[in-house]
Amino acid sequence: MTLSIETFIGILSIKAKHSVKRRSNEGNSSTVALKNGLELVRLLSNEGPMTANEVASRLFLRSDTAVRLLKTLEVHGFVEPSRFAERFQPGRLAGTLSEKFLSDTPVNEIARPVLQPLADRHNATSTLVVEDAGEALSLVVCAGLNRSSLPCCHIGSARPLTQTAAGHALLFTSATAIEAVTTPENRILAETDALRESLCFFRASGCFRMAVPDKGLLLLGAPLHLSNAVMALELVLPTDAQTEQNPADAMKDLLEAVELIQRKCATMGVLYLEDS
Repeated sequence: MTLSIETFIGILSIKAKHSVKRRSNEGNSSTVALKNGLELVRLLSNEGPMTANEVASRLFLRSDTAVRLLKTLEVHGFVEPSRFAERFQPGRLAGTLSEKFLSDTPVNEIARPVLQPLADRHNATSTLVVEDAGEALSLVVCAGLNRSSLPCCHIGSARPLTQTAAGHALLFTSATAIEAVTTPENRILAETDALRESLCFFRASGCFRMAVPDKGLLLLGAPLHLSNAVMALELVLPTDAQTEQNPADAMKDLLEAVELIQRKCATMGVLYLEDS
């Protein structure tokens, strides 16, 4: 429950800070009290039960202010007495609200803060895609400084599965997708050298690989498994001799991003489709 409460309180803290900027001359004392209350619940969530004096010391509050905050938060269910004498812990309402917030959080909101640093580190474009009617549909697109990407790469754009590394990842891990590209009229596409090479590269490294020489790009893709969906991440890199021959760092970071997103989604109970 600690992670959930921390995430929820973090969001509310950001909103409180924005409120301070917008209303610096209106209800300032109420805004400060709200901010202190949010910080108090986050402190208890992170570090466990504390006394009023410990809270006051950690948040640089007067003792009577800390007591007042704790009593107010206790009345409203955000904190509650712990099993330890005179100590307080996060209340059930804080946990309930945080779980509700996380259950309503789509996977793209989990993925974006992971994909943006990945794109920035490699001066690349990172995307989260899902299979849609035989195509790789982009749900999240994060561009690095040089914005190297495929043409028309934006949220909502779609490309045939055979033309992206993420599409390869979906093709070889999704029964629906593989059926879409192995119909008689598309069977030749599924047997191209590029797909075979990409699959061999995946078996050796954990990533699918596809070069786009005319664009000077190298595409790396990896499947991302949620409890109710198969998705994929893709990293679009500007090619140079070193990157093309040994994209080891990029592959390592891409696979770590997959693992991190999967772990966060599993911990938070986030699904691709809530009705699945």
